[in-house]
Amino acid sequence: MPGAPILVVDDSRVNLKLMRLLLTFEGFDVRTSERAEEALQMLDSFRPALVLTDIQMPGMDGVEMTRRIKGDHRTSGIKVAALTASTSKLDNQRAIEAGCEDYISRPVDTSTLAARLRNLLGEKPLARPAIAAPAPKPNSPAPDVGTLRQRFLRQGVDFSREFLESLDTRLDSVRMSGQLHQWAGSGETLEFPTIAKLARSGEELLAESPLRAEALREGLTNLYLTFDELLRGEDPPPPDYFLQALRGKRIALVGLPPDRSDEICAALARVEARPRLFSITDELESQSIRECDLTILHVQQGMDAERLSAMAAGAGAGQLLLAGERADLMNMAPGMQAAAAEYLGAWEPEEVLMRLALASTRTTSRLVVQGPKAGRRGGVASPSVLLADDDPIVLALLRSILRNYGMQCQTAENGQEALRAIRETKPHVAVLDVSMPGPDGYEVLTAIREENLPTLVVMLSARQQETDILKGFQLGADDYLIKPFNPLELVARVKRLLRQGVHA
Repeated sequence: MPGAPILVVDDSRVNLKLMRLLLTFEGFDVRTSERAEEALQMLDSFRPALVLTDIQMPGMDGVEMTRRIKGDHRTSGIKVAALTASTSKLDNQRAIEAGCEDYISRPVDTSTLAARLRNLLGEKPLARPAIAAPAPKPNSPAPDVGTLRQRFLRQGVDFSREFLESLDTRLDSVRMSGQLHQWAGSGETLEFPTIAKLARSGEELLAESPLRAEALREGLTNLYLTFDELLRGEDPPPPDYFLQALRGKRIALVGLPPDRSDEICAALARVEARPRLFSITDELESQSIRECDLTILHVQQGMDAERLSAMAAGAGAGQLLLAGERADLMNMAPGMQAAAAEYLGAWEPEEVLMRLALASTRTTSRLVVQGPKAGRRGGVASPSVLLADDDPIVLALLRSILRNYGMQCQTAENGQEALRAIRETKPHVAVLDVSMPGPDGYEVLTAIREENLPTLVVMLSARQQETDILKGFQLGADDYLIKPFNPLELVARVKRLLRQGVHA
């Protein structure tokens, strides 16, 4: 079962992602927010044991948020710990006076963070099983931190180059200052001290009056060269799976925000795909889009249903991926959801490549996935679903949601129960937690495929490394979801699998 609930508040997405990885890896139930105002609203329905907050944030800062938490009788019992890169005793004292029980200096010591938070919460150290995977070495990153570091460096290369070019055109000092501030904090968190130092120096130069343009140019140049050099040392080649599926493919990106499209174009270049950019005001059923092998459409609230239907018809079966906020995706008309080969509720480049590769595989059947998949069933009016997870709260929630959507559900709390039920009842879909006890999710999946059981499989996991997800597909999984997720997304994915049927 998940550990104590923690809410992490930070205006840096990199820092939020890292804290989620580190704390989830240590067994905590983690939620995140980029703004203090949003975090306070979350407390109406979510009651964490601890709020871990950055002090310096735009709008309401962490100190003011702490005062409001401690000043409200409904939330005053929540522990608050401040995250700060400041070495000023005054800043730390302000945090304590506002009500923070502790403050943690950046860069964060990842080897002691979990123990420090458990001590703050009055918990005992996490008991490790007698037989377990080797414990991470002190100061070693949690799973997927390497991917996070690469993403940080790729973004740094692109943005620092853009800032350099803007010195000769139009300088946006507010945006540049905000980005430099984020790099200073994230550089320390991700153990890039040189980047943190250069970013902090650039922030100070921007604050000078008059602005010393040549000094700023030199600082940004050094920052760009440092990002580029570090990226060359950390950026591994993409998996062969992605190259096989996407090399040479024409990918239409329709209506994506500029920063997202830049990231995704860079990721597609790594797998030798050919992105094409379209505005949402373009003709969505145009021949140029029809000629593309796959289309990613950014869905936004209030989009015209007729234009979306034209987009779906133009893309063709199995070629349309809907991207956007999960709430917007799940609120779309059933007909539009049915037209999608995949949903993209996350914008990370690795997630986009994974979903594109899966959509391409299902469309072209070029890639051979290990394990037979014959005899799958689709188009079922009242499908049967087996839910296998060692968390009874997760089981109860998902069972209730799926039953409300007309699905017959049975549950299992370990791999042995799950495999026995699948053999006996042959459900249409099995939803398997990767890390459940008994045989784990991978082992249950292997048995399903070896015995040629006609069951579609969705893997649930808190793991976020490409290799873990690829392992599931190599063993014969049909889809996956990363915890935490919206239960309605599971409903949508189960329906899509049953509707389309999946054949290798």
